[in-house]
Amino acid sequence: MDHLTVTLSEGEILLHSLLKSGAALAHDCGGKLACATCCVVVREGRETLSPPTDDELDMLDRAGVAQDGARLACQVIGSGEIAVDVRRSEVPLHEQMLPVALTADAAQFLAVQLSKHPGSAGVRLAVAPAGCSGLRYRVEPVGTVDERDVTFECGGVRVVVDPASLPFIQGTTVRVAQEGLARRLRFDNPNARQSCGCGESFGT
Repeated sequence: MDHLTVTLSEGEILLHSLLKSGAALAHDCGGKLACATCCVVVREGRETLSPPTDDELDMLDRAGVAQDGARLACQVIGSGEIAVDVRRSEVPLHEQMLPVALTADAAQFLAVQLSKHPGSAGVRLAVAPAGCSGLRYRVEPVGTVDERDVTFECGGVRVVVDPASLPFIQGTTVRVAQEGLARRLRFDNPNARQSCGCGESFGT
């Protein structure tokens, strides 16, 4: 059991903050309240957190978790300093999540882009708050790979994903779409519940 303290910005989800801090916390369903693998015990800061919903309590009950302060990290929203107990996952993060993949044409497209940046260690695929649907994809060359990053090898291209982005893009296949004379990356993302017309932002 790991004892961790994180600081949530206003409205931040506890699971996302824990993953950004490098916590080895399982979250098999990707934060969709379909499992109880992200269960934590909140020791301090409960008063600043959103109360559990009936669905969260039902999931905790079905998982047989009755410990005082037990919460599903994917359902906790709050602010300020929070102290939690986290059960360390023995399975590497990348083995818990669905892989990120590139089609052959996307791998070729990105390889050409990387050739323009000598010394690049791969291409970083990430998400950031932006766009008309809530989250925007970011694809850019990466010079160094952090020890907390998860990497996927696709068609000779290394795809680097940070722990905070992984829940939002696990299982995504990146392809290339021809739009007139231009070629653009498109993302077949099973986590996206809504997407904008430009295909560059999405919501979960």
